[in-house]
Amino acid sequence: SYNTLWMWIWKYREPVLEVFEAVTGSRNHYAMMRPGGVKRDIKEEDIPYLVKVLDEAERKIDMVTKAVLDDPVLALRLKGVGVLTKEDAIKYCATGPTARASGIAIDVRRDDPYAAYDLVDWNVITQEEGDVFAKAVVRLLECFESIKIIRQCLEKLKKVKGDIAVKIKKMPPGEGKGHHEAPRGETFHYIRSDGSNNPVRVKVRAPTYVNLPTCKATIPGESIADAAIILAAIDPCYCCTERMMRVVDKKSGKVELDGNELIKLSQEKTKRLQKELER
Repeated sequence: SYNTLWMWIWKYREPVLEVFEAVTGSRNHYAMMRPGGVKRDIKEEDIPYLVKVLDEAERKIDMVTKAVLDDPVLALRLKGVGVLTKEDAIKYCATGPTARASGIAIDVRRDDPYAAYDLVDWNVITQEEGDVFAKAVVRLLECFESIKIIRQCLEKLKKVKGDIAVKIKKMPPGEGKGHHEAPRGETFHYIRSDGSNNPVRVKVRAPTYVNLPTCKATIPGESIADAAIILAAIDPCYCCTERMMRVVDKKSGKVELDGNELIKLSQEKTKRLQKELER
């Protein structure tokens, strides 16, 4: 509970959302990428406005960062809590800020560059402690790197002319895979085409899918109150982890479980665990 700082951040978030809307047409669901490029261009006359927002955002982020790093209460609350060791981060295949907070310097933008990431200067931010505080520090310091990247890209856009997307006449048969650095870490996509307009198979592995299991190493032994912030520290996206299971029983045949049935099974298991704890 740190309502003052939270409200500050909520206020400073608004100009950033306005930039998202100006550039992409949407405040939250940007959907800028499309096969062959992007759907909208950044007008040259908009660049001064974007730079102005960046300048203001950088000042506010600097203030928030200092407020977090210098606050003894936050340090007492977050340091040493939910430690993910470097060994466990590797074991669970952690990615993104969750891994970088444990001393693992991985970032798809640097390790396997795409777009313009190898054309601009920026740093991979790491911490060694692996606790909740380290995860917060990594995310705060990465804001400055993001601003640095955007500034350089805006400067280069002034000199670059051309189409924003390549027209794709037809998708040929075949398969492809790609991985990119999302805010929570590496996101992986696989797609297979038979040459028609509809893909035969699509598989997405979001970063939360590999970061969430790290809680098996970080939560046991901690208090119930700390469990909430340990989980929040990986910034989980639960809809990214939803899956449909197909259970094959040799006696009864195939049985498909949808989301509601999985929830029902989870609730039944929770009730069993509650009864065991009451004994």
